[in-house]
Amino acid sequence: MPAIADWLVYALCCTLLYGFWGFFSKLATKYMDYNTAFVYEAVGVLFTTLFIILKTPNFNFSWQGDLRGIVSAMLVGFCGTIASLMFFITITKGPVASVVSITSIYPIVTVLLSLIFLKESITLFQAISLILAVMAVILAEF
Repeated sequence: MPAIADWLVYALCCTLLYGFWGFFSKLATKYMDYNTAFVYEAVGVLFTTLFIILKTPNFNFSWQGDLRGIVSAMLVGFCGTIASLMFFITITKGPVASVVSITSIYPIVTVLLSLIFLKESITLFQAISLILAVMAVILAEF
């Protein structure tokens, strides 16, 4: 049996956790408004980050670094936070199946940005899969 690549295991775990993230988001907004849920999500992020820092042996953080990396990392936080707020607003207004399906095609944006700015390439099958993902979301709404 061939070995499974480490990155694939992490990707599958990430997918599973994003599935729970969407489910718990809908569950939270059933019992509180999206603003309150958004704040509690931030508290969860802080506790989780602190736990990981404390439990990681030889955790090493440096205040130094390439400014491009620092700005990019901060933009990750900015985009993720605003996206989470938009997700909470959306999930309170729409059905979870539609909201999660539509928001889950965000990798298309990542791939397009990577093609344009990072000069990465994708295979024909990857391009077809992205088109099929969009088509699947559209068809799921009928």
